[in-house]
Amino acid sequence: MKNNRANWIIASLVLSVMSMASAVAANDVDLAKLDVKSLVAKMTPLKGTTPAQWRVIWTEDASREATISWSTAELGKKHVVYYGTKSGGKEGKPALSQECQSNGIYTITQPKITPAYYHHARIKGLKPNTRYYFVLESDGERSREFYFRTAPAEGTDFTLIHGGDSRSGHANRCRMNLRIAEQANSDSKVIAFAHGGDYIVTGSKWEQWRLWLSQHELTTQEDGRVLPIIPTKGNHDGGKIYFEVFDLEEKTKRWHTTMLGKDVALVTLDTNSPAGGPQEEWLEAELKRLRPAVRWLLVQYHRPMYPAVKGPARHAPIFCPLFDKYNVDIALESDGHCMKRTVPIRNGKKDPTGIIYVGEGGLGVGQRKTHADRWYLKDGGKSGSAHHVMRLDFNPDELRVRFILMDGSAWDDHTIKARDL
Repeated sequence: MKNNRANWIIASLVLSVMSMASAVAANDVDLAKLDVKSLVAKMTPLKGTTPAQWRVIWTEDASREATISWSTAELGKKHVVYYGTKSGGKEGKPALSQECQSNGIYTITQPKITPAYYHHARIKGLKPNTRYYFVLESDGERSREFYFRTAPAEGTDFTLIHGGDSRSGHANRCRMNLRIAEQANSDSKVIAFAHGGDYIVTGSKWEQWRLWLSQHELTTQEDGRVLPIIPTKGNHDGGKIYFEVFDLEEKTKRWHTTMLGKDVALVTLDTNSPAGGPQEEWLEAELKRLRPAVRWLLVQYHRPMYPAVKGPARHAPIFCPLFDKYNVDIALESDGHCMKRTVPIRNGKKDPTGIIYVGEGGLGVGQRKTHADRWYLKDGGKSGSAHHVMRLDFNPDELRVRFILMDGSAWDDHTIKARDL
């Protein structure tokens, strides 16, 4: 804990005085040896109405909608995003604009903590599979130009990055953010990053979220490309700030489905809320709606159903039968601080028609030793411990799943065949 606190103090002090520089590419350096101070220097100071801590958020139709968000140190009066399919040029701005529909102060419960403010611009009517440039502006203070790509309207020729548990180990969290950026930089098919939860240690503490949000800037590529984030709530993400960061309604958006075109659906669940009742009812209705309409059906949540370290989530008796009933293709899990890929599982047994569960979080947090003798990790399953992200490459007939380590190597490379539905 002392080391983590020291890292936070150093990073915060440097963050307050350094200006943003160009990103460090993961393939240019040995990430394991990269010093956190040099990474902090790449972040935007949270000062005045300068737009900082930018992110693009997907929780619904990723082909036609996106929320573009940022933070400022002062409330300001007018916050607008300029966007369009053509670059605004070095001194200009894209042609379209949207004022933020939601502006407010992050919920800060600690005394003597400097306030900060969130701004969310919800943009609709976008074109599928299209690059959108955008510039953030708060009271005349502008960001540099960024861009992201919308999901295709149909088809499966793209890649999704998934990872969880970035809550501690700030230096390694920065390094893994650069690994995420490099995955996108090396392959234009990467369109988004799904986070499995546990962004920070204590969800009610703004100073921890402040550091995470600033460090998230490191996932931005040198040319300004931003990977949209698809959020999941972890057990450490309690409090209101999670919902304020990702523009989610606390009472109604604890679970949601992100459509990556009409052929791929990512259903996000909340293992902090009861499995039964409203969540169970919603999940069954949603899976029934999506199957067999979509080619690939994925679920993501924080606490694992088939864990490699801990005991199973209390949600397993409700979630897993529904996953089986509606033939989910893969379950993306976090929380365990390890790597694992199970054998295909149906009705609690190994079955070639079953679901593969992968995880369990390596975006900076210290890794744990796995229980490799559990039946679902043997005879075709696998487990280990290392910082990692998962890379999911879609095509019509196969889903290729790879665990990419900090050095860029692959720990596991597995292919799932499309179901004959």
